[in-house]
Amino acid sequence: MKKKSIFILLVLSLLLLGMSQAQEKSENFPILKGPYLGQKPPGETPELFAPGIISVDENFEHSAAVFSPDGKEVFWCTNVNGNTDKKVAGNLRLYTMKVVDGYWSAPRPAPFVKDIIAERPVFSPNGDRLYIEFGSDPYHESDTDIYVAERTAVGWSDPESVSPLINSPAIERLHCVTADGSLYFSRNNFTPNETFYVSRWVNGEFSEPERLGKDYNSDDYEAAILIAPDKKYMLISHCDIQHGAVKFSIRFKNADGAWSDRIELPFYCGGFFAFSPDGKYLFYMNEGIWWVSTSFINDLKAKNLK
Repeated sequence: MKKKSIFILLVLSLLLLGMSQAQEKSENFPILKGPYLGQKPPGETPELFAPGIISVDENFEHSAAVFSPDGKEVFWCTNVNGNTDKKVAGNLRLYTMKVVDGYWSAPRPAPFVKDIIAERPVFSPNGDRLYIEFGSDPYHESDTDIYVAERTAVGWSDPESVSPLINSPAIERLHCVTADGSLYFSRNNFTPNETFYVSRWVNGEFSEPERLGKDYNSDDYEAAILIAPDKKYMLISHCDIQHGAVKFSIRFKNADGAWSDRIELPFYCGGFFAFSPDGKYLFYMNEGIWWVSTSFINDLKAKNLK
């Protein structure tokens, strides 16, 4: 009888502890449910994404919010207290949230890269691979390479170099992966500019990178580029070197296969683009992470495509 009483007390204690922890969690972190953390979708005017949750005033976010193809996992890069504490400048870490039992978990450092300076997460088309850019120093002044983690039954694997054909002694910066698995990246041989390349995904491996032409590489400094999944348009964040102005532009592929001129967009963007899985929204960096409806793309296409 005494053992039974002790057992009942133990069970009650565990239940009370669980209730206490659940209450503490609800008090410290909001209940989030639904697509895109349950945030109200934006229209044609960009809005700050998930303020106080992903876009945090005292932090310095340095990527887009990158959702998995099924929409149940999100990654982004942030420098905690990076806007208030100079001691952690350059201390970028990969953060993540995921849907657990129908609700979004609280943000936490991605455990498979928690001690590594990381940037620019990009999912493969099927969501089984996560590409990440690693720097060998906090400001990426010496070298940067592209790595990949594989989804497993128990989580993400440790990242490995994406390919010896892609990574080199120069600086490689990850930009995007298209629907056919092609990886677009830039290479900087420690000069004021960068050159864009593409490496095709062929039979489960990346091919020898191809240097892209003037359609992608201009006299401006291209900070970021996002190729549409169907490769029918591209978004570019670029700096006019002559005038020092940062611009956000789009180019469309005409019926003859040629690219249109750059069309400057009506809002500022700091780069680091990502489409939502359903293609309805564009996420990007600009003093926090912002999002906007992609309806502006079709509007511009109707006005400008030949």
